[in-house]
Amino acid sequence: SPGEIVKPMAQGFDPMAKDEGKTDWEVMEDCDCPGVDNVAQADTTDVETLKRACETQLKRKGINVGAFVVDSQRAYFKQCTREEALAAKKTKKGSTMYVVPDPDAKKAFRMMKAVKDEGMPTYKNPFVHGNLFLILTIEFPDTITPQNQQAIKKLLPPPLNTPSFKEDEEGVEVHTVVDIDPVQSFNANKVNMSAGGEAYDDDEEEGGPRGPGGGGVQCQQQ
Repeated sequence: SPGEIVKPMAQGFDPMAKDEGKTDWEVMEDCDCPGVDNVAQADTTDVETLKRACETQLKRKGINVGAFVVDSQRAYFKQCTREEALAAKKTKKGSTMYVVPDPDAKKAFRMMKAVKDEGMPTYKNPFVHGNLFLILTIEFPDTITPQNQQAIKKLLPPPLNTPSFKEDEEGVEVHTVVDIDPVQSFNANKVNMSAGGEAYDDDEEEGGPRGPGGGGVQCQQQ
């Protein structure tokens, strides 16, 4: 729509990719959900071990853990939805409840521009079309003229940080930002890092720290 700002998607973003790795459990201190039956328990309070059990051992047995509660001695696993665990939540000092995350919490990061009902025909139902999602590639200019800079500046919100000094003030140094490859910079600086100790050695030999009476300070290893 007119005036709407289109934000480019993150590089390599795949909205259909399944989340890999560990579940990002939501932690609720001093809470329990006693109204949900326990389906298993463990005589450990190591949270990382319990999380792995939810993803491996219990899942292989067909138990989809929606929450687990840890007290001072052991842990209790609950097979439920997030909504059921939150509805049964009660205050219990010394217990910590871990709940599966909200599946819609990151929905805003998956939003894409699309044309509704103008996508490919549905398999085995060609008269029903899906949505046509657009992957937009925005190319920015390498340089812009000062006049265009001022014009764009008028369209943007004010800067978050305003300088409290002027370029011509005493003690102010003005530097120019340039493009530098960090990998090349690191490799070029290796020779400086390997030779860095020689200058300190020379200083000590030519007149480094000296003790009383003009002699060098003697260090004894204990």
